[in-house]
Amino acid sequence: MSIETADAEQADLLTEVQRQLGRVPNLYAAMANSPATLRGYLTMRDALTRGKLSARVREQLALLVASENGCDYCVAAHSMRAGRMGFTEEAIAATRAAHAEDPHADAVLQIAREVLRSRGRVDDHVIASARERGVSDAELSEVVGHIALNVLSNYFNHVARPELDFPPAAPTEGTRMTAKWRKATKVALVEGYSLLDRDGAQVREINDAEVSIEGGFLHVKVSDTAQVQVVSAPAVAVVTYRGES
Repeated sequence: MSIETADAEQADLLTEVQRQLGRVPNLYAAMANSPATLRGYLTMRDALTRGKLSARVREQLALLVASENGCDYCVAAHSMRAGRMGFTEEAIAATRAAHAEDPHADAVLQIAREVLRSRGRVDDHVIASARERGVSDAELSEVVGHIALNVLSNYFNHVARPELDFPPAAPTEGTRMTAKWRKATKVALVEGYSLLDRDGAQVREINDAEVSIEGGFLHVKVSDTAQVQVVSAPAVAVVTYRGES
């Protein structure tokens, strides 16, 4: 859909998108098939831009959520926008793994990933850790809001499959690590960090997992079917490999 082919209500919304972004990305053009959906999305996005989280952190949240949800369209869009904001390729890759050099941004990304992976059922100690690292209650609320906003665009893209009109980024859907995996009898994290065990519970220590170190991050698999979990090196207390004391 284009502004020229849209009806009056759709055209008004797409014109506003063009005013804000300088063009109408295919995501918004497809979403305009339901003016109610597009209006709701734009209204929520506009409200969240007036919150406590900075534009840089908001962009990092969008990139993280898109990566977690396997939305190649949004990963491409937000990778491009992050680059224009001054993020290096390394910083973009770290963001997708829920890490940032800035301690506050790192804490925000960590709690956001926990919310995503637990479907919002975050343990109290995880919330407490985020607060200890300087994340306010207002920011915690906005993290959930940004997750909801970006889940909407991610899931919409999964359904509508708009043509990619941003420079492609490293794909998310169907990716597999090529790094060499090693058997670990024990992986333990420092206070304030957690992994998901085989039952989906958040724990600081996991036994009998596969691990790989790549780019300064520890990748952990608790089973062949489980999603790879990633933690930064400073979060790791100890890794004991099979055959080592």
